[in-house]
Amino acid sequence: MAREIGAFVDEAGRAAALSQPCSLRIFRRERGQWRLDRSAPINLADASGLADLRRRMAEIIAVFGDCKTALAAAFQGAALHELEKAGIELWEVDGDPEALLDTILFEAEKAAQEAEKEATLPFPVLENLGEGRYSLSITEVQRSSGGLTSKQVLLPILQQGSFRELVVICTHVPPWLEAEANSRGWQLRTEKTSGSQFIATIEVNGK
Repeated sequence: MAREIGAFVDEAGRAAALSQPCSLRIFRRERGQWRLDRSAPINLADASGLADLRRRMAEIIAVFGDCKTALAAAFQGAALHELEKAGIELWEVDGDPEALLDTILFEAEKAAQEAEKEATLPFPVLENLGEGRYSLSITEVQRSSGGLTSKQVLLPILQQGSFRELVVICTHVPPWLEAEANSRGWQLRTEKTSGSQFIATIEVNGK
């Protein structure tokens, strides 16, 4: 099975940012060895506007072909958006990307396996409280589904975002939940109820 990783590099072969002239090198792994399969010069710095930049990005994405992993010193702006839209996984690295190919391949395949596993998890059933308000007991979901983590239970619901208020009943407030709510501009209130239970209420602003 052949595997490919693309790397944006400077003249010295070190990871380069797309904002500077560089080269795209696509490495292909076959029979346990990496080899340079194809390459192309890249220069986005002198693009004459957004339309020209998108045209050049389309040419870059064509070079990627079936390759869905890219390494660079930095991704930003419209270039980052176009690569993500093409389904290319982006990794920011330092130094010689060629020395990191096996490590990146291992991490990329591990992440893909975890994503595939999470995609098969049952979506928790929420209790409808009316007017866009829902309730969920993490404890009950974990008890009935064989020990899922709080992130596996909640993150798909948060990503869907089809609620005005979500009341989460749990034995402890997940430490990652506040940062996740803040990153989305939502409000999080927590309170301890009787016994060892907590209630975390997430409010979506503007709904």
